[in-house]
Amino acid sequence: MSPTMETQLPTHTSLNAPRSSEDMSPLRAALATLNAVARSAVVHKYAVQGVFLFTGVYSTCAAQYVFYQGAGDQKAMLLPLCNYLGIMMVGLIPLKKSNGGASSTQREDDVVMTPSSTRSSVATASTSDGFEIDAENEFGDEQDERKVLIVDDEPERTPIPSKSLMTESMELTRRQAGDHYMVESDNNAVTASSSVEIQETPSSIKVYCSFSQVQVCIFVSIVLDFAGCIFSNIELSMASSGLYQVVYSSVICWSALMSRFILKKQVSKEEWGGIALVTFGLAFSALGGSSGGRDSYVVLMGCFNTLLGAAFYGGNYVAGEYTLKLPERPEPKELCLKLGTACVAVIAVYQCFFVLPHWHELVTAPIAEANGSTSGILTALGGYTLSQLAHGITYFMMLGSSGAVTTGIMQSLRAVCVFAISSLLYCSKQESQCFDTKRGIATMIVVSGVMFYSWAKSQAASAPKAAAAAAARHPMRSKNKMVAGKNYVV
Repeated sequence: MSPTMETQLPTHTSLNAPRSSEDMSPLRAALATLNAVARSAVVHKYAVQGVFLFTGVYSTCAAQYVFYQGAGDQKAMLLPLCNYLGIMMVGLIPLKKSNGGASSTQREDDVVMTPSSTRSSVATASTSDGFEIDAENEFGDEQDERKVLIVDDEPERTPIPSKSLMTESMELTRRQAGDHYMVESDNNAVTASSSVEIQETPSSIKVYCSFSQVQVCIFVSIVLDFAGCIFSNIELSMASSGLYQVVYSSVICWSALMSRFILKKQVSKEEWGGIALVTFGLAFSALGGSSGGRDSYVVLMGCFNTLLGAAFYGGNYVAGEYTLKLPERPEPKELCLKLGTACVAVIAVYQCFFVLPHWHELVTAPIAEANGSTSGILTALGGYTLSQLAHGITYFMMLGSSGAVTTGIMQSLRAVCVFAISSLLYCSKQESQCFDTKRGIATMIVVSGVMFYSWAKSQAASAPKAAAAAAARHPMRSKNKMVAGKNYVV
């Protein structure tokens, strides 16, 4: 062995030697920091879900307590007032961004503009899983050339005025991801379709009797939500909080049916199976427990009112979804604020003219007849308002971080918890609150249907995202051939 090799051998072996503790300490510190952040995020997520579940259970039980104390007269409208006060305050409180990195009020399927590119603003479809699908990778170099033409505003290469270009750029931030892909899929019709879209943008906002389409949709949402609140409170006064929460689970059936026929959404066979399970459980719950006579009739009418309330709430969800897809749509929190403010104003005017002059007959006398506690009622109403506020805040915090399955589990747990707690607290006050075998079986059937429907919905929603992610990882580029100075697709 030569002397040169002998001198280099120790150097080579020193490279394979294990690192010292001093060299590993920064890496260990970084890993420890990442683990701490991950644990903190998990704890925060479960804490938010726990508050969401607790406030949902508490609000139903507190409302039932107010009825048993004699302050739940529908003509007084005390509970609806507190409900919409909480909803209104949700829109007034600023929220941080969700775990997914998107704003808590941002829809998952919106197209957002990435500010990192100074050459052009490339539209990307953001998803709740944390990855982005680049539209440039999807449509190739021709799409990129079109973006350069739009942003650079070169009049010698495009006949569209700069004002129209600004309109198109603004529309990119409000166009749904699926619509964006459909418009851009045909490379031969890109320019024509975009110019048609720009020309139709000023007329895209329909006007009904001097009201815009957004204002009409918001008004419809207010009417539907208010009607759902009224019918739900009627059920609490006639039946029980346990049955109310179980029957209210039918809202997923109503929203799915209305989405199918109004929004033309496709409902998979698995989702129909979940809806059928929920429907069967609701029909089975109507058979449970009452001894017959007038009490059975009152409970049945209470369940019927809950079905009507759930139908109105389902219609409200569909109307809200339609509103949030309009070109000039408001943010979800803004919609929440407008809904709460309008309902509070209507209830306040009604109470000033119809409740206050008859306060003794509507409020004081029923409380005295039920031997109710004024301080207990005020505490319950205050807690009910705060629970609606916290419930709404945690709902927006869960957007983007919790999927349909988690939401279904929360709804199912809420039904079970309300039924169990109501049975413990109010069984001595009302027979329909008591837990028996038939109602237990009906609750389990409804819970199974809700969870199965939520699972089926998550599977249906993840399929297009997986396909889009695969297309982004393996983009299909057309093969071009130069013939006489022109591009022809081979």
